[in-house]
Amino acid sequence: MTGSVIVLAAPFVRHEPQAGEPLRQAGLEVAHGPVDHVVTTDELIELLGGGAAVVGGVERYDERVFAACPELRVVARWGVGYDNINLADATRAGVMIANTPGAVTESVADQTFCLMLALARRLPEQMQVARSLEWRHVEGTELWRKTLGIVGLGSIGQAVARRAQGFSMRVLAHDPYVPPFHAGRLGADLVSLEELVAEGDVVTLHANLTDETRGMIGEDELRAMKPSAMLINCGRGGLVDQAVLARALREGWIAGAALDTLEDEPPAADDPILQAPNTIIAPHNSSMTAESAARVNAVVCDNVLAALSGRRPRFVVNPEVFEAGPRPPLGAG
Repeated sequence: MTGSVIVLAAPFVRHEPQAGEPLRQAGLEVAHGPVDHVVTTDELIELLGGGAAVVGGVERYDERVFAACPELRVVARWGVGYDNINLADATRAGVMIANTPGAVTESVADQTFCLMLALARRLPEQMQVARSLEWRHVEGTELWRKTLGIVGLGSIGQAVARRAQGFSMRVLAHDPYVPPFHAGRLGADLVSLEELVAEGDVVTLHANLTDETRGMIGEDELRAMKPSAMLINCGRGGLVDQAVLARALREGWIAGAALDTLEDEPPAADDPILQAPNTIIAPHNSSMTAESAARVNAVVCDNVLAALSGRRPRFVVNPEVFEAGPRPPLGAG
């Protein structure tokens, strides 16, 4: 197999050369792009050049990119979400899009509970008090037997529900694509979004970002939450109307928020969410563990190798490209 793979996903680069060894062993050239910033469309087109595959991060892929890169056969997304990729444009161009579902599930679920606990027990404030040497009590709240509302009951939402059992939490879930019996096996009750936000002591977001879900947590939902409730977002920043959330936190509509993802990453220096009280912000880090990186890197390589050898990648998200007839394998001829 011949051809080049351009890597723009920082976690893959950090684990080189081990991460890319399967690609090199197959005869592919592996080149690294810049990972200290999100590349622009112009930069992306220049970097891809005649590359056959890209291990992608959060940079944007659209018709302009696909038209300028006719040799590109597959975008192997590092992670689950692909809202930065225009799927229709990719499909029309005959470019396969693959992702890595399941590989980061446990890491994101761990981070979700990490943020819940840190917010509930006001851990950042405890650390500030301890370091100031002016010790005082910082009173938090327990998660034990509280009501947890999970928006999105995919693999990550399910993993969060399983962890909630250890805290004897009542679990509510909202997911229009999950049957009640499936939720019941997790000890969760399927309810409307309105009921979930009204009853949840903690509301945690794990839905995919689509036109339907964008801004699903807005003013109505935030005003419906309990003043003592907390919002956790380890899903996608676009699920929340961030400007309204900042206002809700300033005015005390809810007790706090812990956000691993924002609408713009990184945010502008004057973004109101950065100054919102009772708010924990992490740098989109929920999937970043050594174990999950190894799993994702392995799946990414499998996806690339399958696509470039004419096989259907296990996790292709636009299978119609393959079903229409994949382009000839590299080196065929």
